[in-house]
Amino acid sequence: MTSLTDVQNTAFMAIGPSRIAALSLLALAQAPEGADSSNAEDVLDLSVRRIFAACDMLGGGLDALLADCAYTLPAELEGKRQSCLELLEPLHSAAGQADGAVLAHVRNVPDLAALCLYRLEPAVSDFLKDMVQTLREAQQQREEERDAQMRATIATAEGVGKNIKFISFNASIEAARIGEMGKGFAVIATEIRELSGKTQNLLEEMSGYLKH
Repeated sequence: MTSLTDVQNTAFMAIGPSRIAALSLLALAQAPEGADSSNAEDVLDLSVRRIFAACDMLGGGLDALLADCAYTLPAELEGKRQSCLELLEPLHSAAGQADGAVLAHVRNVPDLAALCLYRLEPAVSDFLKDMVQTLREAQQQREEERDAQMRATIATAEGVGKNIKFISFNASIEAARIGEMGKGFAVIATEIRELSGKTQNLLEEMSGYLKH
């Protein structure tokens, strides 16, 4: 199962660049018609791909990653995610037009400058900051709970090992009382006791590692 830390990193890498992409689209849209820019097409293509990647992640992509971790975003953070999707939608829609005139459609986005500079960038940054903090804390809590469960399991196994060792010790005493007929049983009891001791030592070592 993917960890929440992996989800956090994957989502951040997909969503974060949309902020730069939006600013790049704004710069290209505001450039004078016919302005000479040798890399304008490359910047446009990269910006469009970043907008698409962010929308895909904010939509179904993030849901799939979180579902794999059996985790759901808190209501407040979910609201911020939906807000980011809504703010990206005008750029996503403009960039997805099939007529090849992406910049023309971007220029027609209402309040383009305000959207890119004062609404989209702060919203995405705020969501990413809260997402990173929330998923990091959730993963830390999961690891602490897992360690506690492992320690409890080891403690239970140690108790069982002690009981087996005690039983095998009593069996050795009973075998000695029987005399010649109990020698074979005494050997088995001794081996069980030795194996129990080795198992208990191993469990104690594992418990020690978890405590550090």
